[in-house]
Amino acid sequence: MNTKVTVWDGFVRGYHWLQVLCLVGLWYTGTEGLMDWHFSIAYLLLTLLVTRLIWGIIGSETARLSSLFHSPSSVIQHLRSMHQSKATSFSSKEDIGHNPAGSYMVLAFFALIAIQLTTGLFATDDIISEGPLAMYASSEFSSQLTEIHSLNFDLILVAISLHLVAIMIYRIKKIDLIQPMINGKKTLSQQLAPKMVNGLVGWAIFIVVGLGVYWLWAKDVVVYLF
Repeated sequence: MNTKVTVWDGFVRGYHWLQVLCLVGLWYTGTEGLMDWHFSIAYLLLTLLVTRLIWGIIGSETARLSSLFHSPSSVIQHLRSMHQSKATSFSSKEDIGHNPAGSYMVLAFFALIAIQLTTGLFATDDIISEGPLAMYASSEFSSQLTEIHSLNFDLILVAISLHLVAIMIYRIKKIDLIQPMINGKKTLSQQLAPKMVNGLVGWAIFIVVGLGVYWLWAKDVVVYLF
């Protein structure tokens, strides 16, 4: 018998929605030239990503990085079964967390955001704004990374668009991916319930990582803004 089962811990859910807000904030501040805010939001996103990767090693079963790696054949099989099925509940092992297709998207987001943050640390506008590591790179290298920083954000926008399209397709199939990322629950057999770790542990790690990022790079800009 299927019932409401917790599959997403509090940290994974918080990470997801804060990542959304950060990306919107980075787009707006970058477009409007609000670079102090741009850097501050980037440091927040960096803290989130580092913590999420740590959580991917020690966190809940559905948060583990190991759960994201699927063979291409399993992705094809999942898409075929979804196309043929009209099920409105989650009933298989792969439905507990990110399904095979969704896992590839999560890994893509991790990679794209990591590239964006890394290049941002070295980026410069050749006028008044530059990343905290730009001083350690040659002007040519910094300019190249700045260009990659700009192009990579376009790829992030493409990934976001694909993600939204996928959510709508699943919704048409009467599979709601949004609600579980809000309340953390999916309808499935209790026997399939994943092993969970209290999300507060993740947020404790987030605070520690955040303090490190603050003292390394963010202190000056945060003090200036606040």
